[in-house]
Amino acid sequence: MEGLTQRQKAVLDYICKVIQKTGFSPTFREIKEHFGFASLYAVVRHINALVKKGYLKKGTRQFRGLIPTKGLFKPEFSELIPIPEYAGSVPLGNTKELYDNVEELHWLSKTLTGPGEFVLFHVQGDSMVKAGIYSGDYVVIKRQENADIGDIILASYKGGVTLKRYGRTKNNEHLLIPENDKMEPITVPKDDKEFKIIGKMILLIRKANNLKKIFK
Repeated sequence: MEGLTQRQKAVLDYICKVIQKTGFSPTFREIKEHFGFASLYAVVRHINALVKKGYLKKGTRQFRGLIPTKGLFKPEFSELIPIPEYAGSVPLGNTKELYDNVEELHWLSKTLTGPGEFVLFHVQGDSMVKAGIYSGDYVVIKRQENADIGDIILASYKGGVTLKRYGRTKNNEHLLIPENDKMEPITVPKDDKEFKIIGKMILLIRKANNLKKIFK
């Protein structure tokens, strides 16, 4: 990479690899710990040099907001949104746990998703078939902690995650409504600490081989 010192190239490569794995750039402290720098000031110097030389730009996010413009990434990648896919279930712990559980990273155009942070979730089961969502499909979830009546949401409850239509009872309890006549809605007390909305479904992704299962 033209015009970069060996250490600047190493820092840029590290930032790119973290983004490829997690969808987000590392923090300055994580860069410091990875390279064993004596202080955060050393990280700031390298970042500023990469910005000045046109290899990085600082996004609007103050936290994890570094965007590579050269190197492992092409400039066009700044127009894409990273969508992490998780193995088994969506982790709800701290930020570090979230990044450690990424199975794969996908990229979608901002014109499809709009702004925000997203996760990709693999659908398993038949609870949403009347909404056209089948086992084997993928849903893109926009991360948010609230939902409107009628939204299809991904929620955490009693240690697992579930995709359901959101509703409310007359007593203002949460209602998780399956789109399957063989299944009953789940009523969740409004103050239940085991319940959490992960986000709202915004996109359905279906692989061609899943069409064969649906139209058998």
